[in-house]
Amino acid sequence: MIKAILFDLDDTLYEESDFFRSGFCAVASHLEARGVGRGDEIAEMLAAIHFGEGRERVFQNAALRIPYPEEWIPELVTVFRSHQPRISIPPHVASVLRSLHAKYRIGCVTDGWAEVQRRKILALGIMEFLDALVIADDMGRPFWKPSPRPFRRCCELLGVSFEDAIFVGDNPERDIKGARNAGIRAIRIRREGSYFYSVECVPPDMAEYEIGDLGALQDVLTQEDRKRR
Repeated sequence: MIKAILFDLDDTLYEESDFFRSGFCAVASHLEARGVGRGDEIAEMLAAIHFGEGRERVFQNAALRIPYPEEWIPELVTVFRSHQPRISIPPHVASVLRSLHAKYRIGCVTDGWAEVQRRKILALGIMEFLDALVIADDMGRPFWKPSPRPFRRCCELLGVSFEDAIFVGDNPERDIKGARNAGIRAIRIRREGSYFYSVECVPPDMAEYEIGDLGALQDVLTQEDRKRR
């Protein structure tokens, strides 16, 4: 029987696009205060660059359009990373976590800058659902996903074997491969509109199951438990 469920955070328990929009609003307000332009227009432009052209070099590309000195970019990155996120967990996800927490041990394995991830966790208010939280950055950058270490550490904190845990995440390379590296079976959440939606798992069967929404998770867990009887 499955005893523990480990979750990724970004684009698994909430929509990560909300975090980026929140950060861009903080940066836009900062630029407006420095006389660059209107904050709402700057935030809209930053989001358009990010979602339309890619995540890389958003502030560098924005500096070619507003403009502002490239020397400001490290400061803008700091504003983005240190802002208080305006994000929330969807009601149906809270309901799923509450239901699962009554039956399973629940953990979260996330990477990204540690303090940024902690602010996300606080803003989302999900600690009440978690029995263990592992932020890979606390172990050092070499142990970010797909390193097996944060996954195994989470199982240790939950007091379960790798064989009795299952992981849910969206990123084929970091989440699914990382879980499998740790000897933990994986469920891929592939929600339309998420950043890795169009990225395929290689090999295709690396994930045990694929779901389009966390609302489908309970059915998958039921199937898995039946297989083990």
